[in-house]
Amino acid sequence: MLVALAVSSFLVGTLIGATGVGGVLLIPAIMFFGGLGTHEAMGTALFSFLFAGIVATVSYQRYGTIDWRVTLPVVAGSFLSGYAGAYVGAYVPARALNIMLACLIIFSSLYSMLPARQGMGLAQRLSQRGNTLLLFGIGLFTGFLCGMTGAGGGIVSVPVMLLFSYAPLQCIATSQVLQMVISVSGSASNMGNGFISYSMVWWITLCELVGIGVGAHIAHRVPVRLLKRMVSGLCMAIGLFIAWRALL
Repeated sequence: MLVALAVSSFLVGTLIGATGVGGVLLIPAIMFFGGLGTHEAMGTALFSFLFAGIVATVSYQRYGTIDWRVTLPVVAGSFLSGYAGAYVGAYVPARALNIMLACLIIFSSLYSMLPARQGMGLAQRLSQRGNTLLLFGIGLFTGFLCGMTGAGGGIVSVPVMLLFSYAPLQCIATSQVLQMVISVSGSASNMGNGFISYSMVWWITLCELVGIGVGAHIAHRVPVRLLKRMVSGLCMAIGLFIAWRALL
C-alpha cells in the first residue's frame, strides 16, 4: 500500500505541475491506499500542498509564466476564505464532503472537454480595476471550496479563470501559487481539529514534489490542451467512483 501511495503521489504531483488540476486526486488515493477517513485525508492532502505550492511556484517563476498582477488578487481572496472553508468543513458530514469532492472533480473534467472559447472574453473587456475585483472574487470562491474539501486550488480556479478567458498557462501558473496560500489558510484550521496525519504527509509530499518538477517541465513543452484532455478522463472516472461510494 505504501508503494501504491507513493506512485499515486508522484502522478498527482506530475498532474499538478503540468495542468494545475491534479491535486484533488490525492484525496481518494490517501483514503484508499493510506486508510485515512475523509476529513483526515482532506486535511493531510491540503497540508502537503504547502510544499507542493512552494516548489511549483519556484519552477513557474523560473520560466517567467507567473503574472503577479493576475495572481496576487486571487491569492488575497483565497487566503481570506480558506480558513473559513476548512472551519465549515469540519462540521460537514463525511458523506456530504465526498459528494462535494466528487462534484468538483466531475466539474473540472467536464470543463476540460469543452471547446476553447473564441474571441474576447470578460477578462479582456474589463478595466484593470474590474479585473482585480473579478480575480479577488475568484480567489474568495476558490479558497472557501478548497478549504472545505481539501482540494488544491487549481481544480476550481483553473476552470473558472478559463471561463472568463484568461490565458491557459497563466491560469495554471496562478494555481501553483494559490495551492500554497490555501494550504496555509486551511491547514491552520485543520491543525486545531487534528485532521493532519504528520506520519504520512512527509512521504506523500516527497513523492509529490518529484512529480511536480516533472510536470512543470512538461507543461512548458507539451500543449496544455492535450494534457488537460488526458486528465479529464481520469478525473471523470474517479469523480463518478467517489460519488457512487458516497451514495451507497
